[in-house]
Amino acid sequence: MIQINKNITALKESATLKINQEVKQLRNIGKEVFHFGFGQSPFPIHQSIVKALTDNATCNHYLPTNGLPALKNSISLFLSKHQNITYDADSIFIGPGSKEFLYQIILLLEGVFLIPQASWVSYLPQILSKGAKHQIIPTAFKNNYKLEAQSLKKYCEIHKQVQKTLILNSPNNPTGAVYNDDELKAIANVCKAYQVIVLSDEIYSQINFTNNCAPSIAKYYPENTLVFGGLSKVFSAGGYRLGFVAIPKSLDELYNPLQALISETFSSVSAPIQYAAVKAFNFDKDVKNYVTDSTVILKGIAKYIYDELTENNIICTKPQGAFYMLIDFENYRKALSNLKINNASDLTTYLLANHNIALLPGSDFYFNEETLTCRLATVDFDGEKVYCAFKMSPIIDAEFIKQHTPNIYKGLIVLNTFLNHLK
Repeated sequence: MIQINKNITALKESATLKINQEVKQLRNIGKEVFHFGFGQSPFPIHQSIVKALTDNATCNHYLPTNGLPALKNSISLFLSKHQNITYDADSIFIGPGSKEFLYQIILLLEGVFLIPQASWVSYLPQILSKGAKHQIIPTAFKNNYKLEAQSLKKYCEIHKQVQKTLILNSPNNPTGAVYNDDELKAIANVCKAYQVIVLSDEIYSQINFTNNCAPSIAKYYPENTLVFGGLSKVFSAGGYRLGFVAIPKSLDELYNPLQALISETFSSVSAPIQYAAVKAFNFDKDVKNYVTDSTVILKGIAKYIYDELTENNIICTKPQGAFYMLIDFENYRKALSNLKINNASDLTTYLLANHNIALLPGSDFYFNEETLTCRLATVDFDGEKVYCAFKMSPIIDAEFIKQHTPNIYKGLIVLNTFLNHLK
């Protein structure tokens, strides 16, 4: 028997990637599956970004370790103009996805990592892989499961001496919640008081259903906030695998260790991809309009799903951005128990096996194992067809959903029929 790092062997495969592969396998053998389990942007990459990629396909040389200067400049301007936060180009590092950079920063930082309940599945596994300490901070449905400043302060007051790093995600995966300015100001004040480092995961920044972008805590706490972003969600380019981290000058002691870590791991991101990303982050009018229209579509579909489920007595977080909402079957607990379904893991397993509905259990997002909370992704549709239909008739009503997003329409019927038979 070989010896393997026990921190790694204790991990399981990412729940989001695993469910996506399971659904693909079922569809490959001809099964109709209603895929509410995975949050990949359904829209095509804007053609101007694709053209920039193909125009630079012959670039086969290594780029600078911390990223193409033109790309760093375009991201700096993008953050300033479109997210209202200021980071110099030389404080921005380019990597193969924001997910990788979150991991690398976690490797660099000591102390305890704070994760609000209802956060992305990979935060904790990344922390556990280095054997670091963590704390899940409780949240509540009444606030769309957003972290409240008072809860953060309560923990910080008890643990004053240890270095603390908060991972904050807005728009949020898995809830679809977006932190407003007042909430971020309050959290920032606590972080300032206790010198908390903030890793602000803003990968869904422009997918905000009420404004052009989601507010950033970096606006109120720039000195200790690292901002993460990338191509995957806003620009529908998950497969391009390009992300960035913006680190304030006040934390410049991270620069050299991060650059060394990059040089000893992925060296640099694919050159053609970086050149394509320049076009994306320039955020020209045509790209910006495309993102805006895509977001309007996502908002309309999310509203339809929310209305359908709440009408059937399912408890739902109200989606304000991103591709998700949390849904809770607590009102059906007694009826579900007759099927020996007593928690969300039982429920998601049963729904996939018996009704071809793919959801993820809330336990993957730091909820108690006994809850009946699940994450629902709202993007199981052909984005190109839906986008074209929207441009012809921009009214997203039940008929639009039925005609252009049949998996969502039929999936909700199947789910609601199952629940109605339980009553």
